[in-house]
Amino acid sequence: MPIVEVATIPASQAYIDNPDIFKPTLDWIAKAPGFIKQWTGLRVEDGKTVYHVIEWETYEHHKNLPSHPNFQELIDLSKPCFSGAPKIFHVPFEKPADGAFDAPVTEFCFATLKNPEQKSGVTDLMNSLTEGFEKVYGPALGTTREDPNTIGLVIGWDTVQDHVDAVTGHEGVAKLASLAELEVLHAPLKKHVTA
Repeated sequence: MPIVEVATIPASQAYIDNPDIFKPTLDWIAKAPGFIKQWTGLRVEDGKTVYHVIEWETYEHHKNLPSHPNFQELIDLSKPCFSGAPKIFHVPFEKPADGAFDAPVTEFCFATLKNPEQKSGVTDLMNSLTEGFEKVYGPALGTTREDPNTIGLVIGWDTVQDHVDAVTGHEGVAKLASLAELEVLHAPLKKHVTA
């Protein structure tokens, strides 16, 4: 089953000035065994955190990447782009998330349960919330591989303001916030297509 790697990485000033310096890295990854597709973009809230989203055929394809004979080349290509280590989650979304990633702006919501026994209720609530929003693209959710108590949700919007307007004063969102610690951030992503 495909899995989506969501990496957030502190950007170097060189990347902020010219995101195209990441292209050789993206081209290298696109040739890796198990690679399906990838997107990148800068976080709206700080303008200095890179989102690198990669869909893999399986989790093992990403996990085994360091055993690739040319893995050091990938490290060397990436170094000028970043100023720190990545934070990585793997999410087996319940349905394809392309619509969210291809939207003008992608919302990344990670909900960590306050009470693990309420997981099914939180998941149901998140699903019903996404179905109730208008003018959204491809909502998808899944439990992160790294933490069974963290649910990843991605939703595409036309603008960040559209997202803010949709959730301000919303009862369901308030209820979700009472059941889970929420990290909600945004990035306009660009799909990387290899020639």
